[in-house]
Amino acid sequence: MKNGHFRLPNANSRKNKFVTAISMLLILSGLYATCYIFFFRTVEVDVTKDAFLQYSGESGSGEVKVRNEMLNYNQRIQEFMDSVTYNVSPHQNLSNGDIITVQASYDEDLAKRYHIKPIESKREIVVTDLPQRLDELPELDDPFYKTLHEKSKNYLDKNMKSILNEDFTVFDRDEKPKLDNSTYLYRVFLKSKNKEQKDKILDVYSIEASFTEGEQIKKDKIYYMITYNEINTSFEIRDENIYGEKIINSKDTALEDKKTFESYINKKYRKQYEITYLDVPAQQAEK
Repeated sequence: MKNGHFRLPNANSRKNKFVTAISMLLILSGLYATCYIFFFRTVEVDVTKDAFLQYSGESGSGEVKVRNEMLNYNQRIQEFMDSVTYNVSPHQNLSNGDIITVQASYDEDLAKRYHIKPIESKREIVVTDLPQRLDELPELDDPFYKTLHEKSKNYLDKNMKSILNEDFTVFDRDEKPKLDNSTYLYRVFLKSKNKEQKDKILDVYSIEASFTEGEQIKKDKIYYMITYNEINTSFEIRDENIYGEKIINSKDTALEDKKTFESYINKKYRKQYEITYLDVPAQQAEK
């Protein structure tokens, strides 16, 4: 039987154990620090700093909505911020220079659970950059007019089939008229006489179509206008503010006559607008 001998740990062994102990201590300290930083240390959170204000309308009749779109918080703060809601006052009939107040509400239980101290729950903000009514129109070579021209052309191209099938009442339902001619007539600016109505630009066309069956030929002409609503200093044309409609007029009324056209506009809008004709550059007035 072999006798066992007890051996004292050599210097290297003692050194390795010491390094291991120190490493474990550092790891535990790091874990504790991490837990403290993320879960136990009370942190201040500015609950209105990332509030996003979305304005609409014009100065004098502007509106605002508020929300928080920031998603870059850590998990602890994100859950709390998801509970935050906002109230803004006043939120309508706003003008540039007005002061609005954003008030934040939040889940107080979550704040306590995650050791969060909400700050700046109320913030006052000055309204700026709301577009304003036009005092004067841009020059004719302004890119804005080129954009209008392109949008009108695209609108007619996209909707011509339905215009032919639905707006030409002289043709029977089973008859499929073809487009003969689309002629640009006017571009007019309608300036509202009151703040409740938005300023507009109208592009006006005459559209001719026909249907042939054997030797029989049916022809008809209608007037059509494309409306660009809410024209202001932003010169922004939103798709939801563009719409087209057939001009309803008697068959013996020719809207190529400006006085007749103005009479129609005044009747349609009850004389709520001042009419200004915009002389479109020749290269844009295509037929």
